[in-house]
Amino acid sequence: MMRNDYLNNVIRRGNELAVLEQAALIFPKKTSPVRWIVAAAFGVLFSLIPSACSAQAFFQMI
Repeated sequence: MMRNDYLNNVIRRGNELAVLEQAALIFPKKTSPVRWIVAAAFGVLFSLIPSACSAQAFFQMI
């Protein structure tokens, strides 16, 4: 039973990866620098959210 669940998860993950690969092939190869800047800004923003939340909790404890 557990083996079937594991194999189903492997198959589902493989299907997800196949869909992502197809999307990557469709995506245009030439991207503007603005898209890269926006993507980098959002990446930095989302990487700082945990530290901002922990800082807020820290200041509430003080």
